[in-house]
Amino acid sequence: MPLLRVVFDGPRDPQLNMAIDEAIARLRNRVDYDTLRLYMWLPSGVSIGRRQDALRVVNIDEIKRLGYKLVRRPTGGAALLHPQDHEITYSIVLSNSHELYKLDVARSAAKIAEGIALAVRRLGADAGVRGLGEPGSSMYCYVNPGSSDVLVGGRKISGSAQRRDWGALLQHGTLLLTYSHELFTRVIRVGEAEDLAARDKVAGLWDILGKIEIGEIYRALAEGFAEALGYRDLIFRPLEPEEISLALTLYREKYSRDEWNIYGIDPERR
Repeated sequence: MPLLRVVFDGPRDPQLNMAIDEAIARLRNRVDYDTLRLYMWLPSGVSIGRRQDALRVVNIDEIKRLGYKLVRRPTGGAALLHPQDHEITYSIVLSNSHELYKLDVARSAAKIAEGIALAVRRLGADAGVRGLGEPGSSMYCYVNPGSSDVLVGGRKISGSAQRRDWGALLQHGTLLLTYSHELFTRVIRVGEAEDLAARDKVAGLWDILGKIEIGEIYRALAEGFAEALGYRDLIFRPLEPEEISLALTLYREKYSRDEWNIYGIDPERR
């Protein structure tokens, strides 16, 4: 079992956040450790899955009006809002030699999400992972059932998406702190049934437990992922210069461009 590097990152530009995660995944096989990165968003971001039609699933005019930024993730999944100061995101990058790589996406994603559930239980709420079942097809992440959903009292507080490429496994996931139904549905296009489902089935950690300091949540998440994935040793280390350099290139050539974010055209495949 390799080491797990933990990067406690701060709030960053939404498009730079995705560039950093892709850079870590692309460079995974040049280092001897897996990586867990915890971060937030500044300003608020709206992210969509890499195969989604941006013009159909989100309200781009409203995103601009609110001063938010749209970004297409390197991973799949459905659209969601990452509200500034009210959500923590994780990315985890594993080598293709990791035992979870032998599992299919649904099973490995659920195992990784156990890290969120363990962290939430350490913080005081009775959380569990949904597990295997029929996947959903909603355009809105938080009403889309998935194996890696983390639930508290039947309400979803975390979802995730995974990609395997570049000789690595990259999984993105969220831990929602507060849920504003009105704000989410201003920027994500939802049908009547999704609107009703989201009102009752989505919540944030602070909505359930009251406010907890971000540092305490970060520490609980690091411990939760280490326990869930069987790492005995953690190393707390910032991003490497090579990762920062590649992230800036990816930001400039891909993630800051409408060509990728709106139309899904990957500059590598033009």
